[in-house]
Amino acid sequence: MGKASPIVTSFNGGELSPLLYGRPDVAKYGAGCQLMSGFIPLTQGPAVTRPGFVFGAEVKDSATRTWLMRFVFSEDDAYVIEAGDHYLRFFANRGQVVSGASPYEIASPYAAADLTASDGTLALRYVGTGDEIFIVNGTSAPQLLARHAATDWTIGPLQCNPPPFGDTNTTTTTVQASSTTGSVTLVASAAVFRASDVGTYFYLQEADVLAIEQWEAGKSITLGALRRSSGSNYQALNAGTTGTVKPTHTEGAAYDGDGGVQWQYLDSGYGWVKITTVTDSTHASGTVVSTVPDGAVTTATTRWARQAWNDDDGWPTCVTFFRERLVFARDSKLWFSVAGDFLNFSYEIGGQVTLDAAFDRTLASDTVATIRWLSPGDVLLIGASGNEWSCAEANQQEAFGPTNCKAAPQSKYGSNRVAPALVGGETVFVQKSGRKARAMSFRFESDGFESPDVTVYAEHITKTGITGMAYQQEPWGVLWCTRADGLLIGLTLNREQNAMAWHRHPLQGGAVESIVCIPSPSGARDDLWAIVRYTINGTTRRYVAYLADEDTEDTDQVDWIYSDMAATYRGAPATTIAGLDYLEGQTVWVHVDGARHPDRTITGGAIELQLAGSVVTVGLPSPAYLQPMDLEGGSATGTAMGKTKRAHLVTVLLRRASGGIAGASMDALGELVYRTPDVPMGEAPPPFTGYAEIEWDGDYDLALPIIIGKDRPQPMTVLAIMPQYQVSEGR
Repeated sequence: MGKASPIVTSFNGGELSPLLYGRPDVAKYGAGCQLMSGFIPLTQGPAVTRPGFVFGAEVKDSATRTWLMRFVFSEDDAYVIEAGDHYLRFFANRGQVVSGASPYEIASPYAAADLTASDGTLALRYVGTGDEIFIVNGTSAPQLLARHAATDWTIGPLQCNPPPFGDTNTTTTTVQASSTTGSVTLVASAAVFRASDVGTYFYLQEADVLAIEQWEAGKSITLGALRRSSGSNYQALNAGTTGTVKPTHTEGAAYDGDGGVQWQYLDSGYGWVKITTVTDSTHASGTVVSTVPDGAVTTATTRWARQAWNDDDGWPTCVTFFRERLVFARDSKLWFSVAGDFLNFSYEIGGQVTLDAAFDRTLASDTVATIRWLSPGDVLLIGASGNEWSCAEANQQEAFGPTNCKAAPQSKYGSNRVAPALVGGETVFVQKSGRKARAMSFRFESDGFESPDVTVYAEHITKTGITGMAYQQEPWGVLWCTRADGLLIGLTLNREQNAMAWHRHPLQGGAVESIVCIPSPSGARDDLWAIVRYTINGTTRRYVAYLADEDTEDTDQVDWIYSDMAATYRGAPATTIAGLDYLEGQTVWVHVDGARHPDRTITGGAIELQLAGSVVTVGLPSPAYLQPMDLEGGSATGTAMGKTKRAHLVTVLLRRASGGIAGASMDALGELVYRTPDVPMGEAPPPFTGYAEIEWDGDYDLALPIIIGKDRPQPMTVLAIMPQYQVSEGR
């Protein structure tokens, strides 16, 4: 009978698929786990227990699905926004924003049904800059949410001037305006106008661009004469001979040279009207927003277009920024604003198509390319229903614009609606099935973008489908994901160190429905915020919470928070801890002045302690379990896998651990004991760093399961596991 003493030195392979249980030849096998629940694998290799979620507040209406949004002005000025049925509430500095004694809230145009897509993901897409957030949902007009002060927010329809217009009419149907300015009537020669046109813009171009003579130098001009120059129309304010300076101005009046003619800018050959009333399909009324050219007033024109976004044709489903432009998307089309002028979608500047003008692009694909997400970076990455694209300059020597834009397909995986996350230099997106996540980045060797599957070693972890993602860069570099069944899972991803590790984080009795990350108040870390659904005393309750700070060498152990939906009392020594109504009837973990306290059940919104405490944290149990892959220590005749073996001693190298359990099965976990005699009874023992030896009580078996766990509201870091076992060579 041979002896073996292998060592597990790393856990940054994360929880691996059962399909890999027989693959010790795979590089990640030695650093992988059969189970990683409640532990976070670090890039360096150790596994640390996840801190608990701190209770923030109950949502306004727990009976209705509610979502979180993020607003980040700077690293020390960030908000979490609670979006519910026709309202928005706000959280900042790890607390709820209040006005007086009540949560501050504003009315929102979004009903509960507008917030959740048919696949269970967030229907809203948004992007922020400065104090503003641009929001779209595909079924109504884009909205602008603006912060004026901590308790002064407004939301309303986005006012673009002009918005994008659809394709110019190509039929013989004409439209004629009654005036160039002010209130006008629009008359069509055939059915044009729809009820959905009310509140939208209507584009009119002059019927004949050749009707007005071109400006020329050295020509005699009479007072009031009309001329066309650089795509715009001008009227002479004096009689005279034209100079040598070609008119190009787009407002006011200017001379065309010394002693020349002064020209009043009229229009650029087109204008637009905001429709206020639709009388019938051939008659509408509105207000001129940009001067309508005389060539669309004196003559009916076939050159007209309606606003590209409306109730009939649809509204934008995605929004982002790219190359100093506000970008919207719907179906397979992208709209780019004027560079540096986010609300201006003029396709011409002063009558000319310039590189800084607005423009649109349609993804030309052999399959339907419905755009699902946009991710800006060095290029604009686009996730569509059947493929993924990149969009950037065709000519790198010129600015990005209408005549210098190239959209190219990169892969054909197909994308889900879940908003992607930027992790390092990679854009992680969810494949259309919702089960696979891919990391898209540029590869110089192939001169294109590749999207390897980051769930390939743990395809089981996304079982019910990913419904949301949020990247917490500090302190661990974890991409957090919600599943359709409410399970919170995480991915530790660091390509430089070859770390790609999945881990699961069930919240006892809770289902995580929405997550976002924002900088912490200090800016030293990122805070993960979540909405978690519970059933408390038979009633659905939804709570907003954030993930507590992790334990470090500088942490006072009285400040440890390793239970969920936790609340902390700080004050004079007390034995009654109240204010716990939100967990009524639940059995909770209790942490008193840095030490574990026996569990309690909340009754009447309070618990009673055995001894008075000054710093008391109460929360739902948050156990953690780690089980490495079946160890392969070899034997005298080859592999140890498939042979009978038995461990008699397991040594665990721990760092800053308090308590813990270990055993060969979930129903045979014993307590790790490492309290030293020099710690007086009645005092909280300091966190332990060192080797903990466990006399193993396992039996002979073909497998050698080793489970390390946490069963109390205190931290644990597992650095290595060193079992000693015997292998029977008879099998």
